[in-house]
This record gives sequence, C-alpha cells and structure tokens, in this order.
Amino acid sequence: MTFWRNSGRAFWLSLTLPTAAGALFFVGRPWTFVAVVLFVVPALDATIGRGAPKSGQAIEKTDEDQVPAWFAFSWALALGIGAYRASTASWVELVGLGVACGVLSATAMAHLHELTHRPARIWQHVSDLAFVVAGYPHYRVAHQLHHRHVGNPQFGSTASLGTTVWCHVGRSYAAGLLSSFSRRSHPGGKVPYSLFRNALFAILLLGFAALLQWKIALFYIGYAVVSVFVVEAVGYMQHYGFDADISRTALTSWDVDFWLSNCLLVNNGFHNAHHQDGETPYQSLTAQRTTLPGGYFQMLWLTLLSPFWFSIMNRRTKVLLRRRRRQSVTLRNQTSCDVCEIR
Repeated sequence: MTFWRNSGRAFWLSLTLPTAAGALFFVGRPWTFVAVVLFVVPALDATIGRGAPKSGQAIEKTDEDQVPAWFAFSWALALGIGAYRASTASWVELVGLGVACGVLSATAMAHLHELTHRPARIWQHVSDLAFVVAGYPHYRVAHQLHHRHVGNPQFGSTASLGTTVWCHVGRSYAAGLLSSFSRRSHPGGKVPYSLFRNALFAILLLGFAALLQWKIALFYIGYAVVSVFVVEAVGYMQHYGFDADISRTALTSWDVDFWLSNCLLVNNGFHNAHHQDGETPYQSLTAQRTTLPGGYFQMLWLTLLSPFWFSIMNRRTKVLLRRRRRQSVTLRNQTSCDVCEIR
C-alpha cells in the first residue's frame, strides 16, 4: 500500500470510475454506481486518510500525463452507453442514469480542467468539446477569468460566509456564464469566438438528441444539471469565505489533502498551489496549510446540510483569516522598519 500511496501510478486508479460506470450502465445498474460514489468512496477516502500520490515531486514527462486524456475518453464512452440505455430505460433507470452520469461528469471535470491548462491547442479544443458535453460550454473562458479575479463572486466559484450551497450553485454558474460573455471582462471588449461556437454546439447537441429520442434529450439535460450542481458545490468548498480579502491575506482557496480524493481527481485538492501557478502539472502540486477537514467526497455531504457546514467552516474560516491578517500586518510593519533602517 505504501508503494501505491507514494507512486504516481496510483493516478491510473481514477479510471476505475468511468470504467465501472460504463459496465454498470450497460447492465442497467446506474443506481449502484451512484451508491458507490456517494457512500463507498467517502468511506474509503476517510479510511485511507491524508496524502496524495507523488505530490510535490519534480518530475519529467511520464505516463501519468496521459491519465486525464484516458479518463476523458473513458468518460465519453460511459456517457455513450448511458445515452444508449436511456433511449429504452424505465423512469427509475432514466433518473438513475441522469444522476450517475452527472456525478461521473463532475469527476471528469477535474481531468478536463487539467487538459485545458495544457499549452497545446489540441487539448484546449478537446476540453472545450468535452465541457459542452458536461454542461459547461463557457468553462474554459470562465475559468481563465476566475484565475484572474479569484475571490470575486462576480466571476463565480467564491461564496461569502453564511451563503448556503443551495444559493451558491445557480448564482455561481450564472456569474461565470454572464462574465464570460461580458465585453467588460475581456481586453478590447472582444468576446472570444469559442464561446459562441461552444454555445451553438450545445444547442445542436441537444437538438440532435431530441431528434433521436426525447428520452435521450431528457437524459442530457438531467445529467448536465447534476454535473453543474456537483462542480459548483466543489467550487463552493474550495473558495468558501475567501471573498474580498485576497489582497490582505493571500488566501485563494481551501485545499484537500486526502489521498483518495486527490488520486481520483488528479490532485485537484491542491488548489492554492494551482492558483499560484496554473501551468504546474498536477503531479507536482503540493498542499498548503489551509485544508478542509475531509476529502471532497466526504465534504460534499456536509455542504448539503448547511447548518453542519456552517458550524464547522465559519469558525475555521474566521480564525484563519484573522491569523493571516495579523501575519500580513506584522510583515508590513517589519518591512517598514527595514526601510527606515536602510535610510
């Protein structure tokens, strides 16, 4: 187990999610996949504990670089199987397919997010296409704006203290969408052409699904809604309480340093390091001190129960922000003293 905990090869375990999903969809068991992700995975995440495969190591180009691409391919195949089953599914199975594919698509977003940060244009085109399928035709542009304006709720993801995930999800998705299409968000007021292309593709995809079978169109809408909810809920976890204070505290997000979460989501939990340098490969990211008390799969349950989330996270956030402000003031005073001594 120690070998797997410290090896980058462990990232390949993430492919068990789309592979298992495709197999279960094929035999008409989507609810089994939902149960595994929502109950079994959180239990395993808590049991295995903290850490990450091969985090923080300076590495050369290795096989692990291929994991996000293979995950995207496996995810697309599982969605295809889900769509095929949806065309003849009962209502119980259809709803199960929508929920299961939505949850799977939310995990795929972590891998697609890794691809969209790669410099090669081919990966940006692939990720754009995949984002449309996952319900996020504007994601790449919105994410670039999020990096540029991290901590500003007008660009999505960030939630103020006391905001519930139920209020945050729709507001954040709309903020990301509107800011992406706003001329004021872009240099020279030019909205990227890719946004209109992706929006058109989303409409065509939905129309094509409706022509094939109305159940397939319903399946697409259903899983996209679930995917959006889970992705925005993860953004809520990552940036909760870190609004309007970025310049004074240098805090951008909460990290997750639980091994299974980082294994399945390719170190997406090391979000502070990612915001410091978005081009750093996921294998080289490291956790900061601002960590959530559980992994993503555990904390998702907590976000749904807002009073429990507030009871844990509000105090944690306030203490952390006060500590960082004191450190910032101390550093500024020390710098002023040093300048005076030099003079």
